[in-house]
Amino acid sequence: MENIIPFTKEITFDNKISEITSISLEEDYKCIDNTIDGKFKVFGDYKTHELSVNKEDFSYELPFSVDLTEKIDIDTLSLEITDFSYDILNEKILKVNIEFKVNANILEDDSFEEAINTISEPEVVEIEDRISESDENTIIDSISEDDKEFITYHIHIVKESETIESICALYNSNTSLLSEYNDLTNFKVGDKLLVVEQDE
Repeated sequence: MENIIPFTKEITFDNKISEITSISLEEDYKCIDNTIDGKFKVFGDYKTHELSVNKEDFSYELPFSVDLTEKIDIDTLSLEITDFSYDILNEKILKVNIEFKVNANILEDDSFEEAINTISEPEVVEIEDRISESDENTIIDSISEDDKEFITYHIHIVKESETIESICALYNSNTSLLSEYNDLTNFKVGDKLLVVEQDE
C-alpha cells in the first residue's frame, strides 16, 4: 500500500511576520487500530520587520490523523515527507503545505480465513457400502479404545510475550506439527496460526 496524503494548516503568529528566515519540519506518529495519529512540528525563526536584524524563534505542533482503509502490517509502516512549502497569507498567518507518503504492507488476514473456509467437508461413506458384514466385524474388533485419536484445529492469534513453545503447550501440540501448517520464519505478534491439537 502506498498513499500520498496532502496536509494544509494555517498557523497564527503572536507577532507580525515580515520574513521567514528559516523553517524546518519534523514528524512524529504512531499507528493504533489502523489509524495513524501524529503531529508535525514546524519550527524556525522569522523577522517581525523587513529592516530588522533581530529574529524571533517559533515552534508549532500540528496534529494529524489518517484512517487507513486496509489492514496493514504495522512493522512495515513508514511515513515520508514528499513535499513541504509555505506561504505568508497576511502579517500574522503562515500557511504550511505538507505532502507525505504512507507505505505499508497489507495484511492478508481474510485470505487465510477464506482458505480455511473453502476446505470442503469429506464425503461421508457408509461402511456397509464399502465392505461386507463379516469384514466389518473383523475391522471393528481390531480397533481398541486406545487406538482412537481425535484432532482439533485452532486458529490462534499470536499475542505479546507468546513463544512457539508456549502456543504448542497451550494446545497440546508440538513444533513440528505447527511448522507443517504455518510459516514460522517470520513469527510475530498478530500472526494467525493454524494449530493442531491432539487428544488421545
